[in-house]
Amino acid sequence: MENIVNTKKKICFIEPPIEFLRNLTDPPFPLMYLAAVAEKQGWQAEIVHMITLQDRLLDADIYAVTSSSPQWPTTLRLRERLNNEFPEKWKIYGGSHISACPDDFKPSEYNAAIIGEGEIMLERILNDPNMLLSGKILGVPVKNLDTIPFPARHLIDWSKYNREIRWYNTFLSNAVSIITSRGCPYNCIFCSSHCVFGRRVRFRSIENVVTEIKEVINALGYRGFNFHDDTFCVNRSRTLWMCHEFSKLGIVWRCLTRADSVDREILMAMRDSGCKEIIIGMESGSQKILDLLRKGVTVEQNLKAMKLIKEFMQLKVSVIVGSPGESWETINETKELLKQCKPDLWQVSTFTPLPGSDAWNHPEKFGLKILTRDLNQYQMVWKDLGVVVVETEEMTKAEIERATEDMTTFLKEL
Repeated sequence: MENIVNTKKKICFIEPPIEFLRNLTDPPFPLMYLAAVAEKQGWQAEIVHMITLQDRLLDADIYAVTSSSPQWPTTLRLRERLNNEFPEKWKIYGGSHISACPDDFKPSEYNAAIIGEGEIMLERILNDPNMLLSGKILGVPVKNLDTIPFPARHLIDWSKYNREIRWYNTFLSNAVSIITSRGCPYNCIFCSSHCVFGRRVRFRSIENVVTEIKEVINALGYRGFNFHDDTFCVNRSRTLWMCHEFSKLGIVWRCLTRADSVDREILMAMRDSGCKEIIIGMESGSQKILDLLRKGVTVEQNLKAMKLIKEFMQLKVSVIVGSPGESWETINETKELLKQCKPDLWQVSTFTPLPGSDAWNHPEKFGLKILTRDLNQYQMVWKDLGVVVVETEEMTKAEIERATEDMTTFLKEL
């Protein structure tokens, strides 16, 4: 590889395509953070959000690719193009897949991989790119999130994206992604976010979050915000104080949280500060399934939270079909719960154990049979966008497919 110290410095960050998606909702949020770090170090940064592998790429000194597990096969094909078109340039990757499966790194594919959080290690690499000769590089967790520069949103063509905040059918604002914390203390068997961010929650200061929101309003004119925190309300007193500050800003927003983290006071504060939608990972109406998933909540808590949320804002629920222990009996329990509190919005997924999750590593612990580990098949949000990749002790692949379609039809008609 050519030594790029003291030469023109340009880094191209790439989000590989997810081939079944053609409509872009959100820009590649993690890459905006990394691009901001690069600019702070004096590098010229570019972000390319690919729709196809043939999308245009400009010449750069380093190509940095992020990859989730469903993107992994495409990431490997992208390597062939990069090596053909830019054979003498550095190619590195990071993201959730290589962090969950570091043994998947092969120097013949990319020069180096960053495992875990990337900001601190990227800063070091950009100061000494020859660090990339070491191959696998362990990322460094960011202890103080306030030290990270705000995402480089100025590198994004926002006209390509369609994230909106709505109040039922009324458009309120275009929206940008934002995050106030990293890490999740919970232990769901299908999740692998801990491979990147760990299980200890780290918080940005409220002052830092508010400053970023004001910057977005001034720079983009957007007043809509889509919070990416794994569990927005995990710290109750902090959430109440944050809502107090948000109420001064005239913003509208949505977030994801857990049923056991909300109550009437906190929902009232969220509503009064502009929250229009809360997403709850309800997953199932069966306590047996929730326990096997290690959700740490009860069916009663889910129902109580859902009813409370609907008093104050829109309720969106996530439902998983085909979890360990799933049967037609538990499917019917989920339907009965949904009848008691009809959600305003919903998403049906088939159970898909992501690499790095406990269900991926030890499916036998949960009475689960993984039918394929071909990640080309791991695009799972709705049945017609992916395939069922597991069977339970009670349900075959065909039955899970039928149950997914049945649950989708049920929610459409509810």
